Amino acid sequence: MNWTLGVSIGLLVLVLALPVPRRMLVMTLVFTRRLFPALLRKLGMWRRDRTLARSLRLAFEDLGPTFIKFGQMIASSPTAFPKHVSEEFGRCLDSVRPMPRHTVFKLLERELGAPAGRLFAEVEEEPLASASIAQVHAAKLGDGTHVVVKVQRPGLRRRVSADTRILRLLGRLAMRLSADLRRANLTAIVDDFERTLAEEMDFEREASNIKGFNALLNDHEMSGIACAPAVHDALTTERVLTMERFYGCRIDDKEGVAARVTDVQQMLRDTSHVFWTCVFLGGFFHGDIHAGNIMILDDGRLGYIDFGIMGRFSDANRVAIAHWVGALVSADGEQMAVAIRSMGAVPDDVDWPAFVEDVTQSFIPLRDLTVEDVELIEKEFFPKLRRLMHTHDARLPAPFVLILKQLTYVSRYVLLHDPSYNENTDPRSQATFVKIFMKFNAWRVSVGAPAVAITPVLSTRPRR
Repeated sequence: MNWTLGVSIGLLVLVLALPVPRRMLVMTLVFTRRLFPALLRKLGMWRRDRTLARSLRLAFEDLGPTFIKFGQMIASSPTAFPKHVSEEFGRCLDSVRPMPRHTVFKLLERELGAPAGRLFAEVEEEPLASASIAQVHAAKLGDGTHVVVKVQRPGLRRRVSADTRILRLLGRLAMRLSADLRRANLTAIVDDFERTLAEEMDFEREASNIKGFNALLNDHEMSGIACAPAVHDALTTERVLTMERFYGCRIDDKEGVAARVTDVQQMLRDTSHVFWTCVFLGGFFHGDIHAGNIMILDDGRLGYIDFGIMGRFSDANRVAIAHWVGALVSADGEQMAVAIRSMGAVPDDVDWPAFVEDVTQSFIPLRDLTVEDVELIEKEFFPKLRRLMHTHDARLPAPFVLILKQLTYVSRYVLLHDPSYNENTDPRSQATFVKIFMKFNAWRVSVGAPAVAITPVLSTRPRR
């Protein structure tokens, strides 16, 4: 046998045997297949709808959970990517072929230590949802209690580990080639992404998140407006999560909401109340409140599901966020600039007067916008924010960016149900917000720290 042929065969065996090289080979084939039409389009030999962004999005869907989640992160990062790219990746589908029944039952038995038939009176064969990380089945316990069972796909962690190592290598290479990408610190983004994905794959952690959310609502007497499903601990492991089944409709089902809620503006106030209570009084918040994860229950309450992604703050960052929100409510640009600096978002030698001016011009106008002004947000706010970050070498911390993402979701629900509503200027929302801030400042004083100033103003928008 020719020695070069022997070496080639040996390398091929090595590539196929080791997870990272094998995965790189698969990625090469997928990207070649998906990007070729985009190249032909550039040459005028393919239909116009096959853009580079679309080809990349389709490749991400082909490559599975890690890339689907990374694509969703791109979609929720309008400050880092052009509008057309964010919009294309907003179509990234996290929906895959369901696992067969026998695979689900095998996984349940392995994780729970007994056949599913002994643990459940019934498990529906058709899943309620089938996504890249897990699929969810309706089931019934022996006492007749209706539950849902979330079952993680097998082999997921091995593939995610290989994918994130490759993403990190690609990030390092890209940072060598681009100053802008070095400023964005791609490797840190991949590190944050890997940590978030690891948390999402730990269902015991998700169960703990659910319990913490419900406990916070109970502590602040808010269980009458919102809740999360009760967890069945005896039927929950790191890869299986069994919860109370909720009945109701999605928050973006306008007719369904109207049938369950008499005052949709109060529903929007309640959504805001829950969110800011979590941020300021809990130091955490649901990190993925898209319409599939908030229900309007048959009794009219908000029902939150899927707690795999959570935003969390250190006490220092929680105070910084409080200063930022207090500055927005008070229309105080310098206070906001101080808050952003205290998050470690800008270098120590930043041009302070110029930074304060740019922060004021970028953020303060947001407080007066309703969702009817959505074009102003897309055409003015995000370009201003990108310029600010570039000019002052700024990088917003991950929890802060995650908050902006959730506020984007909330704006969609406002646009659907009552476009005139604005929590920054609605008197009842402001009164609730002040109460939350008073509790937050009470905590600050209890640990010997100064209170955070807030002076609500009605509007900074010039009269037309």
